[in-house]
Amino acid sequence: MTKSPQTQDRVQVQPPQTPRKNLNWYWRLFATGLAFCTFGIGGLFMALTIFPAMMLVLRDRAKRRKYAQLVICRGFRLFVWMLRRLGVANVETEDIQRLRDAKGCLIVANHPTLIDVVVIVAQLDHCQCVVKHQLFRNPFLFGVVRAAGFIRNDDNPENLIVEARRHLRSGANIMIFPEGTRTPINQIMGKLQRGVANIAIETQADLIPVVVHCNHETLKKGVPWYRIPPSKICYRLEVGYPLLFNDITDPNLPRAKQARAITRLIKDYILDRLSNDFAGNRT
Repeated sequence: MTKSPQTQDRVQVQPPQTPRKNLNWYWRLFATGLAFCTFGIGGLFMALTIFPAMMLVLRDRAKRRKYAQLVICRGFRLFVWMLRRLGVANVETEDIQRLRDAKGCLIVANHPTLIDVVVIVAQLDHCQCVVKHQLFRNPFLFGVVRAAGFIRNDDNPENLIVEARRHLRSGANIMIFPEGTRTPINQIMGKLQRGVANIAIETQADLIPVVVHCNHETLKKGVPWYRIPPSKICYRLEVGYPLLFNDITDPNLPRAKQARAITRLIKDYILDRLSNDFAGNRT
């Protein structure tokens, strides 16, 4: 019997079948869960053992924070190594020495996934960070962010500027995500906040741009950790030349226009390098 046109249409519009999950997919699911559990337990271990010991041995607060950041950077580096060994993710870097040589700069980066701060800080020995205030209540990470002296993103704007200026003058770099949170799914980059621009204007600090490339939309905002991509996650950190403060702003402009100009510059810089990097356009 010949099928009717309606039947043929129904057959044609059937959705494609979901690819069958293979053994490698299930292994990466297990390995991802194992890695995140290890990360949380490791943070709790440091908060309960290493950092309290530092408080007893190192009385100088600034020196204690410096060594705490060194421990954190080494811990993050171990975590990235673990991801690579388990076959979950790879991290490649481009011109990373520019980041390591920077002193007293604002490190600005896009924020496509949950572990961007980890993969960036893992490349360094010391780094100050502006982090979400929720981390100060996280049972696994509150001890880590407090010991390192990380800056809360919900702090009073004046206090935030004072803290940032103090760290920058000491030669420390401060990493901050202009988006303020992870990039939403199906977007190249979220809306930028003006916090970075305001800090830069008040401190006249140079900017070090870091573009985080990722081949999947995994771990974006709204994507649970167990939604494993079809292949291994690959990160590439692209570090640009320093953006000198005196070159990117016009002191004759009103402060609000300076902030808008710097924010627009950061947005255009990152989007230009992500133009062919949108995970939604890749298989």
